[in-house]
Amino acid sequence: MRWIWQQPAWPDFHYDPCLLEERELVFRLNSERLAGRFEALPTASRQDATVDLMLSEAIKTNAIEGENLDRESVRSSLLALITADTLPDNADQKATGAALLLVDVRNTWQKPLTHDLLGQWQSMAVPEQRYIPILLGTYRTDPSPMQIVSGPYGREKVHYEAPPANRVADEMMAFIDWYNQFGFPNKTKATSGIARAGIAHLWFEVIHPFDDGNGRVGRAIADHALSQCLGYPTTACLATAIAADKKSYYQQLEQASRGGMDVNAWLDYFADTVIRAQEIAKEEVDFVLGKARFYETYGDQLNARQARMVARVFAEGRKGFEGGITTRKYETIAKCPNRTASRDLADLLAKGIILALPGGGRTTRYELAI
Repeated sequence: MRWIWQQPAWPDFHYDPCLLEERELVFRLNSERLAGRFEALPTASRQDATVDLMLSEAIKTNAIEGENLDRESVRSSLLALITADTLPDNADQKATGAALLLVDVRNTWQKPLTHDLLGQWQSMAVPEQRYIPILLGTYRTDPSPMQIVSGPYGREKVHYEAPPANRVADEMMAFIDWYNQFGFPNKTKATSGIARAGIAHLWFEVIHPFDDGNGRVGRAIADHALSQCLGYPTTACLATAIAADKKSYYQQLEQASRGGMDVNAWLDYFADTVIRAQEIAKEEVDFVLGKARFYETYGDQLNARQARMVARVFAEGRKGFEGGITTRKYETIAKCPNRTASRDLADLLAKGIILALPGGGRTTRYELAI
């Protein structure tokens, strides 16, 4: 018996709830504090924070699978869906699909999981046509093994093999029944929010029911479960936290898929990742608040070129403008000659709007004073 689904006790997962008690409490306290931070933001900033959090998640959940999305295309899709509740006029299907998935998970957190809902999420996660035809919105039917492999042709390493296609329908029925029985709104059978989300994610990934998009849908299920635990949409940046150490994520999934029904090690990893995801969300919200305060303080002191540069820096998000602001970068962003760029930067420096970074060498580099 090589895989967890081949164990006689499958899928009777078990764990020690005491190992999660402290982090479950931290998760709930962090969630309340994050909700309070959101409520304290001005309405426009609250919308900005929501978009920024979802943008990070859309980019990162696809990056985990090796899919690179255009940041601005995803942002415009999210804005159209959140502000106007309309499909964006966007030719980038991958960006639109990623945005649709994040928004739909957020809007359906109160609903039970169904086969149809999961099929919709998979169609959003994998909207474009591939070179190899895949089934959209329905479970896999190909009788050949569903394997996760790495390495060159002829020397592949099999990291995991999922249950055969003829078992998928029954496996998914059992999974969905468990998910809906042991959580919202059935409070009598509710279990730890982190444990339910972690087991749900692992269980779904073990079944691997779709031809493609299983990782993205599996992380969406974890977000759905965490939201049901809280009673409102979670702001934890789970995919962003996972993407920061993708290697550990895959190692933990592989170890769990080869083990027995004891999932303490997996839940220990998952709980730590959820807490880190909340820390990232806090940093994102604080960044939006800092941006709002920056514009309140300095907004009317910027000329059109300076405002364009500042907006470009803020567009990079909480990690900032890579390499800092330089005269050459300013010229490119503001579309102005070197002399004008130097004069504008000197003006910003004199007003305290930018600060010179230490160790810049021959080229002075600056950052916004936030």
